[in-house]
Amino acid sequence: MRKLWGVLALSLLAACVPGQLPPSEAKSALGFAARPGEANAFGVQDPVAEIQRLFRPGPGRTGVALTRAGRTAIGVGFREFPGESRSDPIAWVSGDGGTREIVLPQDRPGHWAPTAIAADGERVLVTAALGGDVRVWASGDAGATWTVSQVLVRASDVWFSTALRVGGKWLLAGGSAAGALVVTGEPDAWEIAPLGDGRILGGTVGKAGEPVLFGDRVEWNRGKTSNRSCSVVWVGQGGWQRGELGCPAGRLTAAMTLDDGRVVLKGDRDLWVRPS
Repeated sequence: MRKLWGVLALSLLAACVPGQLPPSEAKSALGFAARPGEANAFGVQDPVAEIQRLFRPGPGRTGVALTRAGRTAIGVGFREFPGESRSDPIAWVSGDGGTREIVLPQDRPGHWAPTAIAADGERVLVTAALGGDVRVWASGDAGATWTVSQVLVRASDVWFSTALRVGGKWLLAGGSAAGALVVTGEPDAWEIAPLGDGRILGGTVGKAGEPVLFGDRVEWNRGKTSNRSCSVVWVGQGGWQRGELGCPAGRLTAAMTLDDGRVVLKGDRDLWVRPS
């Protein structure tokens, strides 16, 4: 069984509850062929559980995301202080010299909780958002030292689920109160791209180097009294393309690019596969 870094099928009758629209079948889009009910062909490796196994964080610490920079495993999360209105962003770095816990630098106190991490060789990038205030932490030596900088995003309720390295630039993806959001560039030189209705929950890099992102959006009935979640895929190839994958009962949870170039999107129940 293959494992993915992650992120009960309901009957139509069971889904018809007040305030909730019934689900629809999974659909194919942008070259992704829907395979209903085949999600169990792939397992999902939980990064939070893996952080616990690798680093054994102490009391008051919560692991969130994990990556590997060369031979170094790096986990990120946060440390809470009971009774205080702040939290510290934390990195755990494990290499030949053992494991270290590093408090990431801050230029503004607050509840900073990293949500995504990516690496390219020994270069590492971590991101977190606090309302409309966004920070990235960058390391050029596999997590030994870090710098912090602001990302100017003119939006509210910003959050990022995903960090990737694409085309020689960092890519941050998530959402805001206005919808799905992608930020690309380098510290102190970022470009913002709103991607319309929805939010981005994860992604991977395709064989040709293109970003493949997945997420969801809310679909309402005409009277705005009931809704359901619908799955979406975005592909950044000659501009951003958007594909609707239907409104199945389970949500999308993970993406990966296989060794043979196929790209797989995994949901709670369904699978989508794009050939190489």
